[in-house]
Amino acid sequence: MMRVTGFIIFAAAVLIALVFVVIASFNRMPEPYASCLEQHRERPDIALGRIYDIDLILDEDRSNVDEGEHDGVGYRIITAHVQPASRAAGRGETLTCYEVDGHGSIVLDEETFRNMVGLDD
Repeated sequence: MMRVTGFIIFAAAVLIALVFVVIASFNRMPEPYASCLEQHRERPDIALGRIYDIDLILDEDRSNVDEGEHDGVGYRIITAHVQPASRAAGRGETLTCYEVDGHGSIVLDEETFRNMVGLDD
């Protein structure tokens, strides 16, 4: 009887773990916010600081993507507000990234973005 009870408890623990894995796979950060966060993770000195290597959650209500065009060059300004999954890990940050059509990359600084689009005219 003890073995059966132990097996049931073990099976329940495995099932609960699988449920959490499946739920986590549905809660992935959507693009282009995920690409913006990845760029910031490569340069933690810019905005993320000490929270660059922990799980972050996107606040979709405070995040947005603004699209525009200048002299035939399309661009997107991505503003992603992220916060640690655990409140004890610290406060959230607002990340800004710039994506220019045809370049296939996301830049982090506004000066480079303005030069790529030609807004400094």
